Amino acid sequence: MNKFKTGLYTSLILSSIMMILSITDGGLWIFGIVLIYSLAGNLAYGIPVSLLSDWLTRKLEKGRMMAAGFIHAFFGGLTYIVIDGFAWFAVICAVIFFFIDEWLKRKDKADVDRVNKQFYFSLLSVVSVLVVVILAVNWLPGKDHGERAKNRFLIPEGFEGTIVIFYGMSDRPALEKDGKVSVIPVEVESLPTLMRTDIERYGIYQTSTQNMGFSQSQYFYEDGAGNRTPIPAECVYRRGGGGMTGADGEQVEYDEVQVTNSACSGDFSLDGNQRYSAQGREIVKYYNEIWD
Repeated sequence: MNKFKTGLYTSLILSSIMMILSITDGGLWIFGIVLIYSLAGNLAYGIPVSLLSDWLTRKLEKGRMMAAGFIHAFFGGLTYIVIDGFAWFAVICAVIFFFIDEWLKRKDKADVDRVNKQFYFSLLSVVSVLVVVILAVNWLPGKDHGERAKNRFLIPEGFEGTIVIFYGMSDRPALEKDGKVSVIPVEVESLPTLMRTDIERYGIYQTSTQNMGFSQSQYFYEDGAGNRTPIPAECVYRRGGGGMTGADGEQVEYDEVQVTNSACSGDFSLDGNQRYSAQGREIVKYYNEIWD
């Protein structure tokens, strides 16, 4: 029963962390999404891994917690094979699971002081392992972000501002593939509610393809002749997204990204531009109203 409690607590903690990190961008919706996926992952994968860890470490007297922590983090990292760049979520989830599981176990221990020392020593050790596993997940030898890209954004040359991609729209074409990469040909339009402002022009694409997220995306400016120029990482901010009801009553998901060619910086890639964020909110509001 404790394992199910651990899985539930882990999912709630991870969902709350993700919601707090996204709240400034209106990401309250992310709580429910992360909760559903993390619960499913913990039930199908986290609990069996934890039971395996208990079995493998059952005879260890010294270093049991360190070994158990490593097993949890290692199996979290193995999810890279299936979910690629999202594996770091699984690693973090695995480590949270481990500490909650150990905390529930140690509540009944008689020698609380000794167990506490072991617990906090293991906390430091496993966090170190976590850092190593995350680095391994993201920088495997022979793998670069270009080779692992799943989406390729083709953006009209010189465009700066917010791009919104609407997914799951049955009356729109599916994304075309270039090998294993999905191509997103961004179109630039003017938003009626922002006319005669410096942010009236925005990027958009609507597709029947389901949301794949922006993980491992490539971004290119493309001119009228089809020539492409890669957009550096410091010129792109992946803002997140959400969901709404489309014109036909179908559930539509969307993602937002901001690009610039005049204000590229580490700050932009981390926080984006406030005016572009306001532009994104207006875009979503506009389509909510016309589809309502």
